[in-house]
Amino acid sequence: MTKQEFIALAKELLEEENLDNRNQDLQLLRREFKYIVNRDEENYLDQEETNKVIAIYNELVKKEPRLLVSPYDEKKAVIEKARKLLDKKEIIAANRELDRLSDEFRKAGRAGSKEQDDELWNEFRQVKDEFYAKKRAYFEELDKANAEKRAKKENIIERAKEIVNNVENIREANAQMDALRKEWKEVGYSGKGDDYLWKEFAKVMDEFQEKKKERHGEMLKLFEERAAKKEELIKRARILLANSEFTDEEVEKVKALRGEYKAIGFAGKDKDDDLYQRFNEIIQKYFEEMKFYKD
Repeated sequence: MTKQEFIALAKELLEEENLDNRNQDLQLLRREFKYIVNRDEENYLDQEETNKVIAIYNELVKKEPRLLVSPYDEKKAVIEKARKLLDKKEIIAANRELDRLSDEFRKAGRAGSKEQDDELWNEFRQVKDEFYAKKRAYFEELDKANAEKRAKKENIIERAKEIVNNVENIREANAQMDALRKEWKEVGYSGKGDDYLWKEFAKVMDEFQEKKKERHGEMLKLFEERAAKKEELIKRARILLANSEFTDEEVEKVKALRGEYKAIGFAGKDKDDDLYQRFNEIIQKYFEEMKFYKD
């Protein structure tokens, strides 16, 4: 490279805003600079050109300090950075960084003699081999852990199916399904196949929701039937109160109404309290009047 070519390239780099992608040109200038300044000058003009080279190089050094670092030192620094990655727990992020360092090592250029370059490469490769061994062990453990997680999720799916297929108490079943959802979340991501397992679990949960709707409809119908029966008992109680003679037979009929009412069961939160209050008022009034009558 001539001094004029050196100066032209240096000026071009000075005008660049970012030199991250000009590493090869920087290496070229660094190498040629050593050659130029150590060259024997033949005359005054040659010395003037050399001074221009030195001046623009120093200006470029202020912008890019890497020019002061030798390729040997640069590669050594890369090796040390790579060695520190061996202690990193975030293997995937560390692997990306090692790829970047490999590119940085390559772009650093020749460090000197072939023996020096071979020595540095062997040192760097040894660090990389250690890291890749650690990476393989990490993924083997990860695969094992994910397999255990998938087995847990498959078990959760089977238990969920069992709940859906054997619903007796909808409230109890709902609590069990909520517990399974929480358990699923606690298991965490299980690697490849996790999306499929989630779809299977979601499918079972959807079936359970349909079963809840179905049971809810059945329950509403049952509540209506029970409410109608309780209304009928209230009518009978009212008739007995209206025609009360307080005979032993009649008193037993009123007492029996209480048993019948209780045997009907819950008629829904919207009606059950009102029905019981109306029924109980009639029964209490009957026995109050009976007491007054007999006294």
